[in-house]
Amino acid sequence: MAAVPALHSRTAVTVRAAGEVTVEVDKPLGLRLKQSSSKGGGLEVASVSGNAAKAGIKPGDTVIYASSFFGDELWPTDKLSFTNTAIQRAPSPVCLVYVRGANENINVKRLPKKPAPPRFGKKLTARQRELATHICVDCGWVYCEAEPFEETPSNYRCPQCNAPKRRFVGYDADTGKKSGVAEGTAGTYATVVGGLVGIAILAYLATTV
Repeated sequence: MAAVPALHSRTAVTVRAAGEVTVEVDKPLGLRLKQSSSKGGGLEVASVSGNAAKAGIKPGDTVIYASSFFGDELWPTDKLSFTNTAIQRAPSPVCLVYVRGANENINVKRLPKKPAPPRFGKKLTARQRELATHICVDCGWVYCEAEPFEETPSNYRCPQCNAPKRRFVGYDADTGKKSGVAEGTAGTYATVVGGLVGIAILAYLATTV
């Protein structure tokens, strides 16, 4: 089992649809997961505390999706070690999709990756939404300055997470959709996957996320 520690004071965002519950929770989460033995698979909540508990997650619920490494996608939670590592590296807040109790109806192994729900654009003021053109893929900070993003210096960095300019992609504040691929994304994924393979070979399993 791997632990996802307790949350700070942020209020989780909860969305319910078709039996699934989607929540966004700041790190550390206060969530202990284990591989589910239910028919549909996924990760069972072994214990919960802190803001994860405040979000409404209860022991026995089953997590079926969790944030990806960069937080821009949701990945199926069919493997405990991989999901724990993804949550560990994902920017805060972490997005989780779960079902109440045992998962008997959703085949988690067959679930596709999907875009994370929009969360940053909705916090912008009307003026910021007009100016928004780019978003940092590492933390979700939206560029809303009068100066065109393309004219910012090459050493420009994200004010929120210090990511370099190349980690920004186009952003539509009205739809919450991103356009383009940030430079270095493919290489970063390759590095992460390679590291996970090494971890598996060494029989190492991260126990805290």
